[in-house]
Amino acid sequence: MDRHARRPASLSDPQRRVEIILYLKELAASDPEPLWRDERDQGLVSGIDQIFHFFFDDNDFDESAIGQSLLDVEEVEAIEEMKILLDAMLADLPDGDNAAFVGHHLWQSLRAKAQEAQSAFEARS
Repeated sequence: MDRHARRPASLSDPQRRVEIILYLKELAASDPEPLWRDERDQGLVSGIDQIFHFFFDDNDFDESAIGQSLLDVEEVEAIEEMKILLDAMLADLPDGDNAAFVGHHLWQSLRAKAQEAQSAFEARS
């Protein structure tokens, strides 16, 4: 697919895009644990497990998502870069909890990628 192909005029699943941005904000936070704790206090499911479910189990953020929740290949690649880091962290911490992931040596790299992606996604929404 052409990297600079014309973007779709509208997305078929714009709500999924809103969710992506919310998860990016969590990953971009200097310390997401208070966010996750507040969400759990509100009765929501939140934390690193939910992030893994969203990005790995519940969605295919590949080129098939272009026009649904993603605008183009650059967005696919941004999510893929974060998934690579998350996958590497999971390999080190197969039973890790929120604190273990936030303390992992790759967390700051993941956070930087999430900040970049969040800014790009929000600017294009």
